[in-house]
Amino acid sequence: MAWTSRHASPDGGKLQRGAACYSCRRRKRRCDGNLPCSQCSHLNIEDECEYADGGKRAIAHILQENIDDLEHRIHDLEHPHWPRPEHAVPLHQPYHASISRTSSPRPKRAVSEPPKEMIEQLVDSFLAYSSEVGFFMNSSRFRQSALLPFPLGHHSRPSPALLATAYLWGLRLSGQSNLIAQEPVYLARALSLTTKGLSDPHPQRVMHTLQAEVLLSYFFFASGRVLEGKYHSAAAISLSLSSSLHLVRSQSRDTSGTLSPAADDVEEGERIHAWWTVMVMDKCWAVGLCETPSFAHRDSLAMVDAPWPLESDDYGKGYLSPSARYSHTIQKFINNAPTSDTGMTTVAMLAKASILWQRADDVARTMLTHTYHTLTGMSPETAVVFRTEFVRLDALIDRFRDALVPPNQISNPTPAMTRALVVAHSVAHSATVRLQSLFSHTDVLAKRKRLAAARSILGIIAAVPLRHLKYINPIMGVRRSSSLLPLLM
Repeated sequence: MAWTSRHASPDGGKLQRGAACYSCRRRKRRCDGNLPCSQCSHLNIEDECEYADGGKRAIAHILQENIDDLEHRIHDLEHPHWPRPEHAVPLHQPYHASISRTSSPRPKRAVSEPPKEMIEQLVDSFLAYSSEVGFFMNSSRFRQSALLPFPLGHHSRPSPALLATAYLWGLRLSGQSNLIAQEPVYLARALSLTTKGLSDPHPQRVMHTLQAEVLLSYFFFASGRVLEGKYHSAAAISLSLSSSLHLVRSQSRDTSGTLSPAADDVEEGERIHAWWTVMVMDKCWAVGLCETPSFAHRDSLAMVDAPWPLESDDYGKGYLSPSARYSHTIQKFINNAPTSDTGMTTVAMLAKASILWQRADDVARTMLTHTYHTLTGMSPETAVVFRTEFVRLDALIDRFRDALVPPNQISNPTPAMTRALVVAHSVAHSATVRLQSLFSHTDVLAKRKRLAAARSILGIIAAVPLRHLKYINPIMGVRRSSSLLPLLM
């Protein structure tokens, strides 16, 4: 990337006040005024190096404010009875994105679609690997409705926002350079339609907008555009909480939200899958980005009453009992409590692995913070607490890893099921790698266990036919080193 000088002083002195790039100002680091500056280049975030010229705010600044706003909204949804500060923005049901609050109204323009033949090609390219980028809708229903001969916006078809994001991913997953070259145009269209998704009169606007937000988040993360990925991830979490998706089939909690009752078992299954898809996205990318997940509070574990997800096609077969009700789903799993909902489908195992990975990362980061920020290390009492938590979590991860079915040993697997197990195994072993890293430098057993877990990841990937791994969940590797499983190795 070419470097250009922006605000660097001729004599090499300090920049004028307020002349540093937004990223350096936020991190309180010395900026040299280049584009990109040396600090952003060192952190491998050149795309986020922006300067506010002429009194204008940097795009990164605006996006970060939107993320902060969404995180406050998520906190309010998790703690509805907590007092809110005077400056808090009131919540609306459903949440409507505020990215264009200050923009002047523009005349509506008709949004065109690709030719019919290209639509079918893009939809099929997308659905072949849609499970890897957070698609939770029923694939056969989506394809059937997407290809109906009705105009964009017709209520029998997916919403314009969802179709636009599906086409966007279809371009990338097609592997054809002439199609991939059109990504900027399709991305702009998807962003515009998703921003207006909740004001769309489409009967499925809430679920379809949520799905569009998830797909956009994965798209940006897979492209190394972390800040934009975080924005759409936060929007998806906010919308899923305000829609009470974490309370589907709750035993004792009020499930009233923005959604009308599900029309059938398949639609209810989509809602269950939606919640766990958002949970997996939040947990995995928080670890990959070395950040705290949006859904992070320990007491929030008790909020989740949704059942573990079944395989997508199982809902239409009536595998979910109509009378079954659930409570404290994640809390029971973490506490190893007995439950009738074993949650051993491939998608459920991925959700559980993601939860354990994030908890291992939380324990490791908290322990290291205590060690680094005190002169004499932890107090004996604190050390006992952390060691107890370490042993308990390590045992839980070991039990979970032992219960995981190898990807090449499941009966009648679909490619999506195989890939889900590859990621679940990789994430579960990465939880061990992360946890054992605390003692691997001084404890021989911890070092061996960490190395064995790392080798297991390679073994799992090597055991699966490559035809199933043409494209896999971006958490396994992206274009930039912003978030990867190897980050914790």
